[in-house]
Amino acid sequence: MRLGNYVFLGLIFIGIVAGGVYLLFPGYHSVTVMGITLNLPIAAWVALPLLLLFFLTILHMVYHGTRGYFQRRRWVRDAEELQDALYWALLKEPKEHLYHMPSMKAAAPLLNVSHLEVVGNIHGLSDKLMKTLEWVKKIEDGEYIDLRAKKVERFLSRENPLVIRNLLNRVDQDLDFAEKVLQTKENYDDAVVERALERVVQSYDLARLNKYIGLMKKENFITLLDRADRKEEIGLTPSAVRIFTERFDLECPDYIRLMRTTIRKFSPDENLKLFKSLAKEKEAAQNAYLYLLFEYEMLDQARKFLEEHDETEFKPFRALLILKEEKHKFRIDDLLDSQIACNDA
Repeated sequence: MRLGNYVFLGLIFIGIVAGGVYLLFPGYHSVTVMGITLNLPIAAWVALPLLLLFFLTILHMVYHGTRGYFQRRRWVRDAEELQDALYWALLKEPKEHLYHMPSMKAAAPLLNVSHLEVVGNIHGLSDKLMKTLEWVKKIEDGEYIDLRAKKVERFLSRENPLVIRNLLNRVDQDLDFAEKVLQTKENYDDAVVERALERVVQSYDLARLNKYIGLMKKENFITLLDRADRKEEIGLTPSAVRIFTERFDLECPDYIRLMRTTIRKFSPDENLKLFKSLAKEKEAAQNAYLYLLFEYEMLDQARKFLEEHDETEFKPFRALLILKEEKHKFRIDDLLDSQIACNDA
């Protein structure tokens, strides 16, 4: 019952009781306490304890009502905190939240240090959470979402996995943005910079890639060779190859891989000149140069090269030379791969 109704009905009840007693016993009754005499109608003496009980019950109701009100307010605040914690956990950016109710304190703070992954469909959440779930799922599915338009970008850290995934999506979809990332790489996570570099390496020719060569790794160089093998025109020239071989610390298998591409792209003279100079400068390129000599059936030069080195070196090629001199007909690719060609044991 509402307090106002209780007061109204309680006063009416006391009035009815007092009026009924007065009609039945209209006389007075005197009581002396500590020398003070009170002479009141009998109806008043009946109404006084009722009024005292009425007042005490009102105090009881006010106390428990106030206590219940503040308890409900704590529940409401905790529910709001919980919803906010769920929101930031969905955004992979957990923040500190404080709770008041013991039952909430026992578990809800776990969201302060958690990322929330939704693995199924759900309905009936607040509009804020439903909209957040919608565009978080789009990001995870590979779509780019403008977080600035969602008014959350400034609250998310650069290391946030959702931010990184979203930027990776944008790099995949927008080549101009990939270039922007490379030009201002200090503003982006390393994973985004790496994906942007992969993107431009997969798309641009060597002339446009020249300004990014300082960022490139050996894996990017292999990607360029793969593109050349697919007959893409990337501007591969001996001088460009020299730039990359000077930039990267290539090993013997890498030079064999390079040779397999250049043998299809360059003339024999260009190839021989390139790898002869590389073999003089870099020991790791000597096996590729030998491989090239055998590929072009230049056995005299191959023999001369082997004679200039210790007999314990280039054993696979020495065996090949013996077979070639005995007039065995085979292609070098049939007997040697890059691992065997680079193994002197």
